Amino acid sequence: MNHPDPQQDREAAARKNFNEFFRQWWFSIVVMVGISLTTMLPDAQIKHFALIHEPIANGEIWRLLTSQFVHLGFNHTALNLVGYLIVAASFREDISPREEMVALLLCALGVGVGIFLFNPEINWYVGLSGAIYGILTHYLIVGWHRSPFLSGFFALFLLGKFVYEQLIAGGDTVTADIIGGVVAVDSHLYGALTGLVTGTISNRRFHRRPPTDASSDSH
Repeated sequence: MNHPDPQQDREAAARKNFNEFFRQWWFSIVVMVGISLTTMLPDAQIKHFALIHEPIANGEIWRLLTSQFVHLGFNHTALNLVGYLIVAASFREDISPREEMVALLLCALGVGVGIFLFNPEINWYVGLSGAIYGILTHYLIVGWHRSPFLSGFFALFLLGKFVYEQLIAGGDTVTADIIGGVVAVDSHLYGALTGLVTGTISNRRFHRRPPTDASSDSH
């Protein structure tokens, strides 16, 4: 009679846990590793990816997206890494890597297009913060069914943030000092508006709960 091997059971459980972790997190890891690596790019190279109006008007439309994945320096990158990790971890059970990928790219594009069309005064733009606000908005919509308290908390945070930025104080001077550049607060708004659209569509098409069967009445 073969006896179960506790060591093999532990190894099998560890492999299963790792595979499940990787299945859920692979795209988030790719994003965080990717933006960490771009920190090592020299400033002259970052300028080829930044959102600058004139080159985009002349056909360099890739800047609408690539600008979101390069940063001003280590502090700027670290802040966005922490923000992305918090958002991804908070709604991990609600979002597949595929949906995360689509939501992030669309929100990044929404930020880039918004700045290009409506903020000619911004000479150049880099950073993922606007897209992070977008995926946070997307996530809190699709995650409402499972965790209404968490979604409600983030919704109140976003509402307060936008009222403060758009109507009261403008840019965050503390964050500006940390990252070494002006905070483009409109990018947060463009990201959130894009996330509102993508989240609403995704929630209606892919996250609606199936109707519960009504109990049959006896006659």
